[in-house]
Amino acid sequence: MRPRIPKVAAQQGCAFALGGLAGALLVAVIAPQSTQWINTLTAMGTIGAVIVALWAALWGRHVQTEQAKDRAGLYAAYIAAKLERYVDALQTATACAYFDDLAHHTPRFLHFKRSLNTATTDISLDMLANLIPVDGRAAHRLARGLALVEEVQRVVALEAAHEDESGGAYQVSDDRTLELGGQLSAAVDLMRVALGEFYAWAARYAKTPTAEEVYGE
Repeated sequence: MRPRIPKVAAQQGCAFALGGLAGALLVAVIAPQSTQWINTLTAMGTIGAVIVALWAALWGRHVQTEQAKDRAGLYAAYIAAKLERYVDALQTATACAYFDDLAHHTPRFLHFKRSLNTATTDISLDMLANLIPVDGRAAHRLARGLALVEEVQRVVALEAAHEDESGGAYQVSDDRTLELGGQLSAAVDLMRVALGEFYAWAARYAKTPTAEEVYGE
């Protein structure tokens, strides 16, 4: 990351010093004989201090923004590959909602549930917070996608428990399974778009090394 600028207190001190110096120079040039030179000096010093302090504040905000982008690039490079694996696993589970497991004669819902249970990730909300500067609201899309997946998982668990408790009297229908698969597909779409943005940022901040960098000149 880029080095931090001095603390606000030091900035203000420099601002007043520079402002006072600017005011003194202007008074010496414009009104050396004026009896109001003290008031003029004070006014010009205040104006100079305000200008410099405003510049320091804007520059500090610029540095903070750049540091936030650097952190976003770091997290994007870290989670892009693992997010792709997670999205691929969810995509496979979505497909299971539309096709029967002919090889094992497994009901469609159980096939969907088992595949969904294999999709896991350790992406946390703290990581998402650092990804906010990424273009396209990618962090927000990923957060919504993760929330939708959790909701599908919750409903699938409830349906499975209902099946087990009924002793075979209740089975989740294919229509219900398709509905859950559609909800999961919406989550996958959100996360796949976010994944594209993360890969773009990872390529920007963690560029693939050239042959010269790897092997030397």
